[in-house]
Amino acid sequence: MNRQNKHNLKDISKYLIDEFKAIEISTDEFLEINPNLTLEDLKPSSKILKITDETLIQKLLTQKEKEEVEITIDHFNKNFIEIDHSSYDYKISTGKLITIILECDDDKNLSGFIMDGSGELLYNYLLTLIGEDIEKSINPLDEVIEELSQFRPYGKYFK
Repeated sequence: MNRQNKHNLKDISKYLIDEFKAIEISTDEFLEINPNLTLEDLKPSSKILKITDETLIQKLLTQKEKEEVEITIDHFNKNFIEIDHSSYDYKISTGKLITIILECDDDKNLSGFIMDGSGELLYNYLLTLIGEDIEKSINPLDEVIEELSQFRPYGKYFK
């Protein structure tokens, strides 16, 4: 990546806080809410932010993402009597939480990011700051959502 394409981590963090109501959290706080990662998975110079404003998150979703969230919520309501609504995976899958890990290799400029949660508009914005192709982190429930979206009821009562 060329020097001119690099973006300052502090500036990006400030922009996310100002424009997306992101909240910067410590590594320890992040590891408490996300049982899927360990300290070894994170770079020491990473900045971690979370977005919990559900109204804002809804604005960041594409129509397809909104439909996927509705399918997920419906699936949870029908198939799980007791579900922990405060769990990290539930909040991520139902559009109540987005977490962003901004990574840097030189303690100054953005070199990559990890985003959990739906919000294609935010994801695309962050992707433009990197300036290279990055594979989107897969939400653990994406496969379930894809299967459910392909489901079509049949029988004389469904048309």
